[in-house]
Amino acid sequence: MPTVEKILTFSQAHKSIIQKYFHGGYYYSNTPKLIQEIKKHELNALFLLSIETPTELCRFLKTSFFELEEQINDPIYKHYAIKKKRGGNRQIYSPENKLKAIQRRLNYFLQAYYLWIKPNEVFGFVVNPHYLGNYCNIAENAKPHIGKKHLLNIDLKDFFPSISASRVKSVFTSSYFNFSEQIATALTLLTTYEGHIPIGAPTSPVISNFVCFQLDADLKSFCDTNGLRFTRYADDLTFSSDTLISFDVVLDIINLIRKNGFAINEKKLRLKSSNRKQTVTGLIVNEKVNVDRKLLKKIRAMLHDLTTNGIDIATKGHFNLNGEIEPKHRAKFIQRLEGYINFVGQVRGKSDELYFKQKTLFDSLFESKNKE
Repeated sequence: MPTVEKILTFSQAHKSIIQKYFHGGYYYSNTPKLIQEIKKHELNALFLLSIETPTELCRFLKTSFFELEEQINDPIYKHYAIKKKRGGNRQIYSPENKLKAIQRRLNYFLQAYYLWIKPNEVFGFVVNPHYLGNYCNIAENAKPHIGKKHLLNIDLKDFFPSISASRVKSVFTSSYFNFSEQIATALTLLTTYEGHIPIGAPTSPVISNFVCFQLDADLKSFCDTNGLRFTRYADDLTFSSDTLISFDVVLDIINLIRKNGFAINEKKLRLKSSNRKQTVTGLIVNEKVNVDRKLLKKIRAMLHDLTTNGIDIATKGHFNLNGEIEPKHRAKFIQRLEGYINFVGQVRGKSDELYFKQKTLFDSLFESKNKE
């Protein structure tokens, strides 16, 4: 993998070629061989990094200068709250359609660049191009910790709200992007709201990964020195070792996290030995990566209710509904059950006997109905 410096140098050296022949995912027929030999996500990254002027930024985002100025100066977000599983509310700020379209396009290119330079220890908020394989997910995040004698889980507190606009701008002006003050300011204003990255903006996940570059590097260095394995999935940090993870080591890790501008959720800090159930992002890792028995039991109950009593009774029971069942309720039940089964297949593998049994039964029940 080339260094960030080499990537930036290449982008500027071949800027005219990149901007002329490559526009967000496809080649022109007469594209020079120099460009054709680079992977698609790498070219997307080079296209992003070639931006130097406001005119180029507008062309890149496929919008006019006046439209871009309006979105920067007067962004519109819809605010609402959703309940968390363990109590409390999560504040969502969803951008209106024009701003969301701009953020989605920007996210596409930011994701491409992050994929090119990301640390091996990061598995969350990362795209998986088909030509690279599906290697960034919670199952892959859990695999490095299989069968370890000691496991430490740490959750970052208020992850998105804790990332300020000034930190975002610092990323855009850093050596990772080397954007001018003007471009960095514009991108920061397009991706932050009320002083931080909002939960609900398409760009917030990938920007959080860029902000965490130094944190990831510091934790990786510390773990290499102290014989620990480390992975991060969004705000979920996991450390494991075959030797005891001492209280002093835990304090050192927490101090590194604080040094990098984050706080920990003390209620979710867990240190478990191998004689207890060890989980990483909800997956069991004591002997192999596996889904929790509670989910398998839920799937079994849903399938049994479905085959025994039919879709209406199964839907009523699952959602605790009274009265007449609407089509949207049935559809939601089917989608949820299929999602659960597909998740088992992702974690345990498509050749797993239990997954194959669940999938075969589900398909026999709904394949003909879906075709209709």
